[in-house]
Amino acid sequence: MNTRSASGGPGADRSGGPSRTPTALARSVRGRLSGARLVELQAEVDALRSRVAELEEAAVEARRHQLRVAELTDVVQALLVPLATADREGLDEVLGRYAEQLG
Repeated sequence: MNTRSASGGPGADRSGGPSRTPTALARSVRGRLSGARLVELQAEVDALRSRVAELEEAAVEARRHQLRVAELTDVVQALLVPLATADREGLDEVLGRYAEQLG
């Protein structure tokens, strides 16, 4: 049964040909590629997957550093307010809490 319509409606791709599943399309492309080119493309895909994994790890590390900077910013702010108001007791309390967090 031909599902292609003359207008390129349902069952047709943009070129007017029958639509294909990703698996069928992959088989069709593989059939047209030489073995060497297929190996090159697979190596490129593998390299890209590796690069994505590296970037994901870098993003996690960057997020960890951002959180640490935010924590230190909070500590600096907590220290500056008591200093600005000459609140020695408040300063000692903040320093004590920070020392406990460092453990």
